[in-house]
Amino acid sequence: MAGSDIKASYITATGTVASGPRRLVCIHYHTGGSTGSVVLRDGGASGTTVFTLDFHSNATGDLQIGEEGVKFDTDIHATFTNVTSMTFFFK
Repeated sequence: MAGSDIKASYITATGTVASGPRRLVCIHYHTGGSTGSVVLRDGGASGTTVFTLDFHSNATGDLQIGEEGVKFDTDIHATFTNVTSMTFFFK
């Protein structure tokens, strides 16, 4: 039986999602009553912006990134604006 190297991190506020080099493969999100966004950075709160996602108010959903995912060399850091929670899946 094949194993999986996918790990998950649930966060409810701005902060580090995972330390060390990672590949982000999926995000599950919940937003609040206002439109929201998340900025994902490599290298902490002042690191390089990898991408930004905007969300509708009161939204829940999944974002599948693909087999290889998006590479973060240092860490994955998320800055929330009007986002209730997110679960990040990475390897």
